[in-house]
Amino acid sequence: MTVAGYVGKYFVKKENKELYFYTLTLGKDANGKRIQIKKRGFKSEREAKKALREAQVQADKGSYCEPSKLTYGEFLMEWFRGKSSNYGTQTAKSTESYIRLHIKPQLGQYPLAKLNIITIERFVNGLRDKGLAEGTIKRIFNVVTASLNSAERKDIIPRNVASRIDNKPKAKRKDMQIWNADEVRHFLHTVRKEEVRYYEAFHLALATGMRQGEILGLRWRDVDLERGVISVRQTLSHDGKELRAGAKTTTSIRTISLDADTTQMLEKWKRRQQLEKYDAGGMYINHDLVICTTVGTPTTPRNLSRTWYSMLKKSELHPITFHDLRHTHASLLLKNNVHPKIVSERLGHASIQITLDLYSHLFPNMQEEAAHALGEQLFRT
Repeated sequence: MTVAGYVGKYFVKKENKELYFYTLTLGKDANGKRIQIKKRGFKSEREAKKALREAQVQADKGSYCEPSKLTYGEFLMEWFRGKSSNYGTQTAKSTESYIRLHIKPQLGQYPLAKLNIITIERFVNGLRDKGLAEGTIKRIFNVVTASLNSAERKDIIPRNVASRIDNKPKAKRKDMQIWNADEVRHFLHTVRKEEVRYYEAFHLALATGMRQGEILGLRWRDVDLERGVISVRQTLSHDGKELRAGAKTTTSIRTISLDADTTQMLEKWKRRQQLEKYDAGGMYINHDLVICTTVGTPTTPRNLSRTWYSMLKKSELHPITFHDLRHTHASLLLKNNVHPKIVSERLGHASIQITLDLYSHLFPNMQEEAAHALGEQLFRT
């Protein structure tokens, strides 16, 4: 099908500015009337021409859908299919459930071009009326915002109305709980003294900043004891039922250098694990896991948590979560003047900005320490 189109401009008196539009002609209907698609609101002629070219390509392929007829539900599912391959398994699952249980039933039937601020505000209020936690509402709202951002970038809608609502969900960020170096040493000493299983998991979390699923999915083939390096290549699912290749995100697949004490700890643990394998005989199921049960099977997060909270109580330290060991690792590195870029790489963050945002509370003290150190070096005689 050959389609024709043109770009023009018009003046918005109320805003005292010129905007651009395009008109796309798709031929004639059964009555001989021209079938035309018009779209307005472009800020520049170049922007309008680009959108027109994309619409022409879609029309030639037979995949063009008039924006006024495309429902938000249809666009949302197409957006999710394209996006889900970039998500970790758990993120993909939770996003799919947000769409299926909350977003699509309430907003899916609306024409994408007709979604407005009031509709989105009512949607957010409806989630609150259901009694959902503000953090959950924020995650659901983030899916809506991300999908509409995509629609705006593709020039399907002139602007993302979700970004302009007055009642945006604001989940309170919990204060980050971390330990200092003395508390870390005390905790590890307590666990060693009790001789319980999973000391190695706690040690790894503090020494590497790895996530729980990454530690429980770690294989010996991904540990180079000679070089003192770990490669994060596999994770254990949250329910402990599935070992998954890859990691949470693309940047989570990474290499982490180990200190000498951690390397020695792993060498010792590997020898002990060989004895367990011998004792278990035919019952041993070899998944090549660093952290596993006495018969080689994956350690469930629930069992690890049980030991964690037991040792936490024994240590009599102020309580933190297992995930806070990751924050403790990062905080100790930053306080020891390790560059945030290196910390970001060890944690597998998508960007250094994530690291800076998470640990910004540390930087005022670090600024003072840096100024003091420089003063000592330059001006004290």
